Amino acid sequence: MITAQTSTPFLFRICYADTDAAGFVYHGRYLDIFERSRAEWLHQRGFSPSQLASEFNILLPVRDLTMNFNKPGRLDDILSIEQIFERRGRTQIAVRHTAQRIQSGSEPELLVSALLHIVCVDTLTLKPKAIPDWLFPISK
Repeated sequence: MITAQTSTPFLFRICYADTDAAGFVYHGRYLDIFERSRAEWLHQRGFSPSQLASEFNILLPVRDLTMNFNKPGRLDDILSIEQIFERRGRTQIAVRHTAQRIQSGSEPELLVSALLHIVCVDTLTLKPKAIPDWLFPISK
């Protein structure tokens, strides 16, 4: 079991392509933004999703997710995306993502949170595979 660990925040600016007709961030875009933050986390650790697949025969698909929408994001908002690695099992990890609006002179404002269960699978068999310790180190 892993104790909660937070990644370095990933900053993201909302542009027109992220919004719906009302000018709010389209709800499905948050999944794209969260995916980018996980990819950036891997890159900061010296890995990439394609490298995990080609060199280590690992895929990390989302098995399950729950999202909570608190407030709408809008065009030109700057979001701070955080990942909190909450639980790690043998083949799965639970990652909580948060999107907070950053505004000068005020506290970050929580817009969206999501809990994703990610499973480690073998690239050839697509069956669950043990998560390597070097990928998600266990904190003591």
